[in-house]
Amino acid sequence: MKGEKNLEDDSYTDAKGRTRWHENDEIALRLLELHTFLIIADYPEDHASRYPRLSHAISRFPEPVSDLIAQERLIEEIGGVGEIIAEIIKEFVETGTSGKLEEFAGDTPRTVVELVPIPGLGAKTIKRLYEEVGVESLVSLRAAIDEGKLKGFRGIGKKTLEKIEAYLDEAL
Repeated sequence: MKGEKNLEDDSYTDAKGRTRWHENDEIALRLLELHTFLIIADYPEDHASRYPRLSHAISRFPEPVSDLIAQERLIEEIGGVGEIIAEIIKEFVETGTSGKLEEFAGDTPRTVVELVPIPGLGAKTIKRLYEEVGVESLVSLRAAIDEGKLKGFRGIGKKTLEKIEAYLDEAL
């Protein structure tokens, strides 16, 4: 059953019948947040592009990432994870953040990460929304929509705008 949660091991079964882990989903989200801050900070895109791929791989990994770390299997088990990224992931597991995220978040408002889970918004669009329209949170995104600031905004068509509004209706 979709969304079925197993309280003993913090796993759940997704819509396709796969066992998924809430902790892996959280780590995956932190990686997407890091990716967004890297893009906003003009980090080289060829390096930043690895984080969404790793996020996807981790969110679908059949074991909790903390088990891989405890057994020193993280680098061998998840493709694309080297020593530096393994350290970032370990920091996320242990503290909920990482030195790299803290470094690249810089002066960007932390609330910008509220935009990361919105369907149809990627890091580049979030960067443009932040820089060109001043969107830095769900509340400011709602205000920008209500004020018509996203009409004709490159990268946000009618369908994407509908997805954004549906997300905001649930979130706010």
